[in-house]
Amino acid sequence: MLYMVSLNHSPDKCPGVANEIRDRVLVMASTMTEVLNSYDCKFQGGWVSKSAHQTFILIDGPNAHAVDDAIVDLGFAVWNTSTFYPVITLDEAVGGLPD
Repeated sequence: MLYMVSLNHSPDKCPGVANEIRDRVLVMASTMTEVLNSYDCKFQGGWVSKSAHQTFILIDGPNAHAVDDAIVDLGFAVWNTSTFYPVITLDEAVGGLPD
C-alpha cells in the first residue's frame, strides 16, 4: 500500500540552517534503503518545499505501523511532525469510478 508522508518542521529546525539536523539528514539519507527494507517498505519518491519547510515522501509499505516505525527509525520524528495519507494512483482512482 502506498503512503504519502508529509513532514513539517519549523524554520529553526531546518536542515539548511541547523547543523545538528543537517548531520541527521545525511545519516538518514545514507541508511534509508536499509532501514526501509527492515520494515518491508520501499521508497517511491520524495519532494521538498524549502520555503514551506515541508517534505513529502511516498513509501510503499505493508501497513501504516511499519511506515511509522521506519519514519521514527530514520530520525524524521526528531525534527518533524508527520502526517500519513494512504494513497492510490490517479489511474486507480479513475478506474474505480462508477460507470
